[in-house]
Amino acid sequence: MSPNSCPICSRSTEAGVTMRNSGTGDGQHIVCPQCGEYELTGPHVFEESRNWNFKPALSCATRQASDAGQLLRVTTENATGFSEGHSRTRANENVGKLLSLIARRSGRPGRAADIRPTIDFTLIDCYSVQEFAAYIGWVVDDRLVKAPPRSGLGQLMVPTHGDKSVQLSLTMSGWNQVQPLPQTGGIPGRCFVAMWFSEETRTAYENGIEPAVSDAGFKPIRIDKKEHNNEIPDEIIAEIRNCQFMVADFTGQRAGVYYEAGFAMGLGRSVIWCCRKDEIEKLHFDTNHKNHIDWQTPQELRERLYTRIRSTILDQA
Repeated sequence: MSPNSCPICSRSTEAGVTMRNSGTGDGQHIVCPQCGEYELTGPHVFEESRNWNFKPALSCATRQASDAGQLLRVTTENATGFSEGHSRTRANENVGKLLSLIARRSGRPGRAADIRPTIDFTLIDCYSVQEFAAYIGWVVDDRLVKAPPRSGLGQLMVPTHGDKSVQLSLTMSGWNQVQPLPQTGGIPGRCFVAMWFSEETRTAYENGIEPAVSDAGFKPIRIDKKEHNNEIPDEIIAEIRNCQFMVADFTGQRAGVYYEAGFAMGLGRSVIWCCRKDEIEKLHFDTNHKNHIDWQTPQELRERLYTRIRSTILDQA
């Protein structure tokens, strides 16, 4: 890897990469067309990064954070955690990311989005241009997206063609997936958090759920942190009725969390499902098919939850 190339994807300065000192001693501030804007900092991190085997997922993490206005500061200690949130993305979740990307860039129905396949594949957790092309083919086949003829699209997928754009637009079916009819009820901006109140999950809330919800522009409501004079069950029901959506973490398999999530669904509220990875197999049969965020660290939970809120709540508002 050249000292003047992106440490994650190896793109060179000739291919649009810029690097400068981050102002934190041994840190580097990097702007890369494929990996976005990020910082790499820490003793010997540049040497150690040469041996990282998770760079494709890390490239997706830094690019998507940069696209969302967040600057990831990557170190030897947190690089694996950042990448893990982009290493197990399900195909249907990636399809949703692709549709949301086209919607954001096009702005309105009837308009086309400029997508640059050779660098934008990291925006939907793809590890190569070829994988990105497969997803585009699938959404075109499903009549969710209109694209140029396959021959023209294929030419743009080869790296030698440069970072040129292709025009993609959502069909009405595509827009209906990105912007389904809004659910009625709830106070905009409020998020009810259902989870096990335990020292074991304290950091998951303080370093994962709470900052993710706040960073997305919502107010997290956890009943044990709210001042009130009512009976707790009554207050829980009232707050679920008031919330725009719910984050439910099933770590600990608490019966109350299952009840609260079911009640929210009955009211038509969106529920974002989470569970620590070592307890995924313990989920009840009637919810284990849900698309849970299976997190291992609070940092991973924060990043993936923020992305999920942005994709499924903000993009549908």
